[in-house]
Amino acid sequence: MKLLVLLSVFVTLTLSPAAAIGESRVMLREKAFVSGEYIYLKDIASLEGADRETLSGIPIMKTPAGPLGVTLSSAFVAGKIGERYPKPVVMEGPSSVQVCEKFVDLSAKDLADLYRNGIMESSPWKRVGEVVIEDVKVPAGFRVPEKYRHAVQAKFSPREDFLGLTPATLTAGLGASAVSCRVSGKVRVMASVPVARTNLTRGAVISETDLETKRLDISTYPALAWDKKECVDMRLKGSLRAGSPLLRSNIEQPPLISRGDPVFIEARCEGLVVRDRGIALKDGFLEEQIPVKNAASGKKVFGTVIAASRIEVMF
Repeated sequence: MKLLVLLSVFVTLTLSPAAAIGESRVMLREKAFVSGEYIYLKDIASLEGADRETLSGIPIMKTPAGPLGVTLSSAFVAGKIGERYPKPVVMEGPSSVQVCEKFVDLSAKDLADLYRNGIMESSPWKRVGEVVIEDVKVPAGFRVPEKYRHAVQAKFSPREDFLGLTPATLTAGLGASAVSCRVSGKVRVMASVPVARTNLTRGAVISETDLETKRLDISTYPALAWDKKECVDMRLKGSLRAGSPLLRSNIEQPPLISRGDPVFIEARCEGLVVRDRGIALKDGFLEEQIPVKNAASGKKVFGTVIAASRIEVMF
């Protein structure tokens, strides 16, 4: 019996006065860092008492954006507690608590990974070939609000072609409180494209046997022809060396009539059609007007291309 009495006294003495009478204690911290949308009592104070779980979820205010934060007085906190909790509470600790948004540091590797992921999501070349990202340059570190840790975005210029040197801005947050940093890297694209099998001369009409497929770094080329179908039966505007890719700017549809071709000249007047032979003095496409030399008289006339080898002259 004496042992039970002594144990009871020991437990009573070791309990805090607030716990002994059933009250809850709120012990403010001097400084607190929060990352959620709202500041809750558990974020800024240590809690004791039977109702500490209920007290911990009491919202105090919306979390301030930015590193400066806000200072909350113990009286302000007590007022917020009183709005949600009807029982008496013992307030302890400093007279105020400074509350700041919690930031985390992203490493150089984190930033490089974010940049690479952004390139792969935005690059128009990923369906064409293998995108290779090299020489990524990032800051040594980047501090972001913890709540945006997994919402950092890589933003690119709307005119970015994602070839060669490709800069980007990594951003986290919204509005005036958003933080950002600049990163860059070199982007190459390896793709299999049609190239000339042998040397081809200017004006040559390309056949399938003139072409083969070769894997190239296309990053240094302007717009290329990606498929042999784009090239076959097209005419070269300039000569092309063996192994060189075909640029869209260097191929064109062959004209219906080429310079030096023999043509039929059709002269029309009031339903009468007179045909004669001539020589085209210029390439001509359908409905294009070109000069033609009459083979018999040597006279130059202008006519409209109406079909292959046919020129119409109106009188």
